Amino acid sequence: MLAEIVTIGDELCRGEIVDTNATFLASELWALGVTVGWMTSCRDLREDVVRAVKDAAARASVVLVSGGLGPTEDDLTVDAIAEAAGVGVAIESDARGRMEARFLRAGFTMTPNSLRQVRIPDGARVHANSAGIAPGFELALGGATLLAMPGVPRELRAIWADSAAARVRELRRGTDEIARVTLRVFGKGESHIDHLLAGLVADVPGATIHFQVVFPETLVKLVVRDPDRTVAEERLVRLAAEARTRLGPSAYGAGDDSLAAVLGRALASRGATVAVAESCTGGLAGALLTDVPGASTWFAGGVIAYANERKVADLGVLPATLVEHGAVSHACVLEMAASVRARIGATWAVAITGIAGPGGGSEAKPVGTVHVAVVGPEGRAAHKQYLFPGVREQVRRLAAYWAMALLLREVTA
Repeated sequence: MLAEIVTIGDELCRGEIVDTNATFLASELWALGVTVGWMTSCRDLREDVVRAVKDAAARASVVLVSGGLGPTEDDLTVDAIAEAAGVGVAIESDARGRMEARFLRAGFTMTPNSLRQVRIPDGARVHANSAGIAPGFELALGGATLLAMPGVPRELRAIWADSAAARVRELRRGTDEIARVTLRVFGKGESHIDHLLAGLVADVPGATIHFQVVFPETLVKLVVRDPDRTVAEERLVRLAAEARTRLGPSAYGAGDDSLAAVLGRALASRGATVAVAESCTGGLAGALLTDVPGASTWFAGGVIAYANERKVADLGVLPATLVEHGAVSHACVLEMAASVRARIGATWAVAITGIAGPGGGSEAKPVGTVHVAVVGPEGRAAHKQYLFPGVREQVRRLAAYWAMALLLREVTA
């Protein structure tokens, strides 16, 4: 089943506010297994609203409309939808009664235009507004079902939760079932991922693949549609398994997993702990790790040693190492990792040092140069040198993520 979202308001088209209603509704529809084919915004002009809802009804089975249900002259949604449907306009009695009671309690006098916000198209089904005055309403428009709600986010969400979501769920019955999974990928670029997964869904009925970059990760979204949910889920399981095989360890998790959470589970399952030593990331790796609930069971602690003096005093880096190799070097980062592991008493340690920019680089060590080291039990050690692109924040974030990825590889080896 295809849906369209129409949001109405000059302030949207002028870029004065962010259209959070459209984002909310799209997310909620997708959660219900409804595909949003189009999202349209238009001005508070009657002819524009008429055209927008007619076009939407011609393309989609369900049209959700937000905005323009208030008391002012530019609130024209009721009139425009009534015109598009070829019906008149009426006062909704229950909403009027609630409005009059509210005005009476507040000691306010109703103005003539107050009634504008309790109007609905003739014959429309009412969706009561438990968070405000203007009711939502539903009517048939062409071959589609149109649901209109106020533009005030808390009122729209109240109507959605109280009745509109259930109505969409009801309308969806008998349409294709949707099975889906999101694979989280780190360490490969979007074009590389696309190349590896070329042809994955070509011979799978009802299957599609979608990519979303959420820096520094790529989300690979697999979707399978079929009237039979069991069939859709079985196809999805096979697709996901094949995708993971093609992507290898870069596909580190699924759904709401984070790289830090997957790493934490790997450590916890082995009864292991980790300590961090950070220079250019300034605590970012530690922050990402401790964002995971329950991290105290496997995150032992860390040291931020930004200045060379702190690397020597707090991490025991040898002055000779800094003189001979510099702070951004293989030798320095290994000493940082070994020292923080010993001082904190962790099973594993990961250390990061680099040049995040925009200054501080040289021909030998340009901005973006980062060294990461992992030290573990029984003399285990690993080191990687990277040259990251981008601005300072991108370099720092990539460094923290690659540190976690290197540690995960070593822990699970």
